[in-house]
Amino acid sequence: MKKIVVVDDDPGMIEFMSFILGTQYEVTTAFDGVAGFDAIERVKPDMAILDLLMPRMHGFELCRKLRDDPRFKDLRILISSSKSYAHDVSTAKEAGADNYIIKPFQAADLLWRVEELIGEAKPPLSLRFWGTRGSIPTPGPLTQKYGGNTPCVELRVGETLIVVDAGSGIRELGNSLMKEFGSKPIEGNLFIGHTHWDHIQGFPFFTPLYLPQNRWTIYGTHGTQQSFEDVLKMQMSPAYFPVRLKEMASRMNIVEMKEPVNLGQVKVSYHYLNHPGITIGFRFEAKAWSVCYLSDHEPYGKLNAKGEFSDREDEAVAKFVSGCDLLISEAQYTEEEYLMKKSWGHSTFTDVLDLAAKAQVKRLALYHHDPAHTDEMMDAFVVKAREHIASHGLSVGCYAAQEGMVLTDKELCAVAAAGTAASAG
Repeated sequence: MKKIVVVDDDPGMIEFMSFILGTQYEVTTAFDGVAGFDAIERVKPDMAILDLLMPRMHGFELCRKLRDDPRFKDLRILISSSKSYAHDVSTAKEAGADNYIIKPFQAADLLWRVEELIGEAKPPLSLRFWGTRGSIPTPGPLTQKYGGNTPCVELRVGETLIVVDAGSGIRELGNSLMKEFGSKPIEGNLFIGHTHWDHIQGFPFFTPLYLPQNRWTIYGTHGTQQSFEDVLKMQMSPAYFPVRLKEMASRMNIVEMKEPVNLGQVKVSYHYLNHPGITIGFRFEAKAWSVCYLSDHEPYGKLNAKGEFSDREDEAVAKFVSGCDLLISEAQYTEEEYLMKKSWGHSTFTDVLDLAAKAQVKRLALYHHDPAHTDEMMDAFVVKAREHIASHGLSVGCYAAQEGMVLTDKELCAVAAAGTAASAG
């Protein structure tokens, strides 16, 4: 059993961390910096968790003292403090801390930080749909169950915040983040699959982008004629919006993806899709799970004549999403609707079910619902999709994404087993 020394002058925090960590680690505690150094010297732990504002020796001083002592060169140090200033975080890391966690924190976040440094990290995962509709927002009484906002998905992996697409649903996500973080800085990553209006129309209304303490990295691809940044600027030109992109006060970094991106323990890769203009889908994966996001896409073999080229391209898409735990895929048309809307750049329900089966994905969330599809119609489509799965002897858990639906790693498994979106909502 690995050893941890917790140094904190708050008896409540000592009790809390000892309880959470005590089942997996041998925990020794100390109530001030001097006693903490003595305990570390005596126990020779694998890790020390240090408060900052402690009697006799504060956390910065203790951290530097430990780092200056060659006996503790392999000691991992986690700072635990209610001081959330960026200056204090950077100072702690300059003093030699391996990481920093801000009080108050959830038990799962503490365990993840500890496991990240001295064990096998399994960061808590949650996913929420903030917008599920395609093409144009469709609020009203006929779309209350599945939602009327255009695409936006939030993915949390520990403290890593990932947002996919900036449709009208991102506005409510922004409001939620403002309530959650208050005056604390927000650091996030926004991935935009393509810049058709339903995927970026909420971007100017995303409040966290206007606050100077926040840091956002916006990922996309170079457009057919303009850079990714220029397209965002165009939407916010004076003819369309009263605030320019450069007037958003957050520290914003706009990145055109050329290769996979690593966000802590999450690897983000992309694949080109078949949709008018330049469109990409994403694969988010960590050690224990993977989530794929395809919106918008029309199978090559459906749009073009069947043949070697179409087969190769469709095979590449299937390979990209192969074996993922959750595939979020647009399924905008029925086969009958597709007869009138071929070449519009979207899939049918059958296309997506066939892709899920070919790629052997574990769960499928139908997404990017057509503006004309009411809640009653969507209920019927889900029933037909499950009948298709059963008749073909498949084992894919299938449901339709609902605005507001929240999934955790455990709930993803529960949804697959139950075969119903209700168990996840």
